Amino acid sequence: MTDFEKEEFWKSLGRLYDAATKTLAATEELRLVAESHEKRLDKLEVVQQWLAEKERKRETEGGK
Repeated sequence: MTDFEKEEFWKSLGRLYDAATKTLAATEELRLVAESHEKRLDKLEVVQQWLAEKERKRETEGGK
């Protein structure tokens, strides 16, 4: 293996590491968003609103 190949290997390994750490950070942010939305579902009003919107959508699609 030449020095150039070794250098390219370590550069690509560094890029892979950077991508993996960014993916980990993004996953953590998504987890936090998902948890905040779960808390919203605990509220009865949110569930009622969602059901009402779904019913309105069903009625408008059925009326066409």
